[in-house]
Amino acid sequence: MTSQTLPQPPAVPGTVVVIGTGRAGAVPDTLVLDLQLEGHGASVAEAIEALTGASQASHDALPGVDLRTSGLGVHPRHDHQGTQVGHTAYQSLQLRAPDPSAAGNLVRRLGEVVGDALGVTGLRAELADTAELDRRAREAAFDDARGRAEQYAALAGRAVVGVLHVRELVDGPVQPFPRAEARMAAAGGPVVGPADHEVTATVEVTWQLGD
Repeated sequence: MTSQTLPQPPAVPGTVVVIGTGRAGAVPDTLVLDLQLEGHGASVAEAIEALTGASQASHDALPGVDLRTSGLGVHPRHDHQGTQVGHTAYQSLQLRAPDPSAAGNLVRRLGEVVGDALGVTGLRAELADTAELDRRAREAAFDDARGRAEQYAALAGRAVVGVLHVRELVDGPVQPFPRAEARMAAAGGPVVGPADHEVTATVEVTWQLGD
């Protein structure tokens, strides 16, 4: 991740500038599965028809589950000798469910109705709403900056008396699963740690020093 470059505040006598970092984590509450469906046929029309059937079967097998389709492509299919034997139509499918532990069961149910037409391309757990985590991370970052400033002030025989400037330093996007292991289990779904979704806040604060 690269930090966003911002203009530095001017140096002010009788101040200390420190950077504080805060983190907040929570157990994910949403499962996101990235899937791909394929349909094979001797012609383009047959391949698309097979794909349409697999897509409809997927939706029918999981009523009430948020399934979103995107993209559509068709390419020639060849055998091991390089001879064209037909066409393959494919489409991306994203599944979102409120139970991160249900991955194995959901994939199994889809596999039962579409068979080898199903491929799994991605698995992750997310928080539906990170606003509270963001707030907690910012509070922790500011507390960290205050603690650093008070330490430096004490070392200099001074005291922190106020804030002159606050600037949030923006990093890249939040990365789910920063530390935890996540894998597909045959029967149970992904393994999720106790604080798998973490957000980080970084703040630069200029503190006024007094005697």
